Amino acid sequence: MTDTPTPTVIDAAQRFRSNDLAGAEEACRAILATDPHNAGALHLLGLVAAYTDQPDTALDLFAEAIAENGNDPSFHNSRGSLLFQQDRPAEAEEAFRAGLAINPRLPELHGNLGNALKAQGRLDEAADCFRTALDLRPNAPEMHHFLAATLRDLGEPDEAERHFRSALEQVPDYLDVHYSLAELLSTRGRLEEAEAEFRIVLAAASRFIPAQVGLAHALQGLGRAADAIDAIEAAHGQAPDHPMVRATRRLIYSNAVPGRHLPMINDVERHEAYRRSLERAVTPESLVLEIGTGSGIVAMMAARAGAKTVVTCEANPILARVAKETVARNGYADRIDVVPRPSTQLTVGEGRDLPEKADVFVSELVDTGMLTPRMLSVLRHARTHLVKPGGVIIPRASTIHAMLVETPELARINPVQCIDGFDMESFDVFRSPGCQRIDLGADAHTPLSKPFTALDFDFTRNMPEEGRRVIDVTVTTAGTCHGVAFWFDLVMDDAVVYKSESRARTNPWKQAMIFLEKPITLLAGDRLRVVARYDSNQISFGIDG
Repeated sequence: MTDTPTPTVIDAAQRFRSNDLAGAEEACRAILATDPHNAGALHLLGLVAAYTDQPDTALDLFAEAIAENGNDPSFHNSRGSLLFQQDRPAEAEEAFRAGLAINPRLPELHGNLGNALKAQGRLDEAADCFRTALDLRPNAPEMHHFLAATLRDLGEPDEAERHFRSALEQVPDYLDVHYSLAELLSTRGRLEEAEAEFRIVLAAASRFIPAQVGLAHALQGLGRAADAIDAIEAAHGQAPDHPMVRATRRLIYSNAVPGRHLPMINDVERHEAYRRSLERAVTPESLVLEIGTGSGIVAMMAARAGAKTVVTCEANPILARVAKETVARNGYADRIDVVPRPSTQLTVGEGRDLPEKADVFVSELVDTGMLTPRMLSVLRHARTHLVKPGGVIIPRASTIHAMLVETPELARINPVQCIDGFDMESFDVFRSPGCQRIDLGADAHTPLSKPFTALDFDFTRNMPEEGRRVIDVTVTTAGTCHGVAFWFDLVMDDAVVYKSESRARTNPWKQAMIFLEKPITLLAGDRLRVVARYDSNQISFGIDG
């Protein structure tokens, strides 16, 4: 009887590539039974473990393979890739650099290193890695995609768009790129083009929720309210409990009538903060840029403070028309130019929207929950393209404060469900998205903790599009925690801070509240791990564990 020959690493690799993971594992173990130091078999066995959801075993096997033969860059690449998947980017970086030290001409390793650096917020270094990968392999669509996404985050949308389109020239049905390009175009205010890209994605992947939501935002921005509602209702029909769908659905409905502007123009404390800060920043030679003019009152404050020229933009054409009329009625038409377009469409240069980049940049994009959709992207674009280096930015920062709260009356209708025996859940769509408004000066509530600092934002620099912080909070008063109330400080400059915690009746923002899905009964002395999160649209809170 003839003995079965021991398989080779090539045999094991062929089985792995054909997705015969059990066969690949069997072949590797047979090899290692006769040659326990076979680095190739150890590496392949590690890949099998990684694909069968055994990450710790896989990392051990990759380490053994490297110990046996540290000169194979693919071993380091596999280890780095798994570490990156486990959200360990610093360790992944070390592994990728080890592979590149062996062979610096491997584009995949440069690309993987770029992703590890990007995950650590080192965007410039990441972009250099992707560029190196493209130098080595110019026709690598995924590297164009990675570079484009990084350039977008660096505030270089023109270059980002060029690389997105280069990827699509090579792979026209690259849906991830179509979606990323759609988001970029949407942020830049090119909404008709964004709509077309979103529809390409949805034609091939009709249940891709982010594209459905993006399409709804684009249609709303185009003033096609009925189409926007149809788009978000289609998403709601597929995923009614998806947080992004729920938030956008409420946003579209609640924004049908922009009723926030009347309370805003009566907020005495807000006016004082902007007025004082502008008076400190503006000189007779200042070119002031304002984003989101609304009523036009802040632009007029800048002109009254002595600015030579004020350019203010407003994406809502109706608001822009009324603001222009208000400016003229107050005698500032010769110094204030109201541009009825989003800030991402403004141009700079002689004869354009801005004669040059602005000396002072002022914005009022916040809402009750501080962040509004794509606010960070809009600010990043303005800093990069519309404001002089070192220009004054008002406000320049924000701090989010929060506390645990018991508020049974408000909890009864958040969300809207049964009222007086009637099922009123359909009416819940009219609530504002994400957080709800609470007036801590008027609404009945019991603080269950001391206020704590939850998040910090620096509007003078590029921040990640999303982030989180875990805070250990001690319960000071026994009760039922219905959620987390929060508010914000807008740091206008060194001396001026606007506080939305103000209990003044003229404060239009009041405070915000995130209601827990299930209330929690607490005793004094209990400790909760509160998770504060933000993304490109909103701030939210949850309880860890």
